[in-house]
Amino acid sequence: MTHDHDEKGAQYQRRDPSKQPTSLEEQQAAVEGTLAADGLLPADNPTLAEHNRRAAARQEPSRKSPMQRATEQMLAIMNEFEEERRAEIIAAGGDPDEDRDPLEYPTSIADQWDATEDDEDGRAQLLDRLALDLSLPDLRALRLAAEAAAAVTPRLVVESYDEGTGVKPAQIAADLGVSESYVYRILRAQRAK
Repeated sequence: MTHDHDEKGAQYQRRDPSKQPTSLEEQQAAVEGTLAADGLLPADNPTLAEHNRRAAARQEPSRKSPMQRATEQMLAIMNEFEEERRAEIIAAGGDPDEDRDPLEYPTSIADQWDATEDDEDGRAQLLDRLALDLSLPDLRALRLAAEAAAAVTPRLVVESYDEGTGVKPAQIAADLGVSESYVYRILRAQRAK
């Protein structure tokens, strides 16, 4: 690439592409040669290279709160533990799903959904993982299970309250993750029948 200057300004002349490196290795060697010729390789100035490394690390501030980072780290630790546990059971010749609660996976999804309620990035990551983990038939099963859960909720509220277990509406609401007024509405509707 050459520049000719005249009264009208600089003019660009394109280099002959047939003389330029074509493979990745040749291109990398050409760039390194140019940097070495100008004394810009990290080996030429280790102090500057270390400074640049530290500066680059400082320039990427985390946009996540300490609580969000702690939540992500805890979820990663739990996932790692679960993977190691499965590997140990399989290595011992066992079935890792044999001792599982049948609602463990939906409960895990619900817990993670609840934990990311105020964390937009965490919620997006959860949805990305679910999109990878779930198939369409899995999603259908979860959607139908959610409909069944909604349909059975009034029965369980009434049974929990009427069985003499001493479960108060406030506790039922807390266990279900609903408002106390919702529980009272169900109980009033049952009494009206």
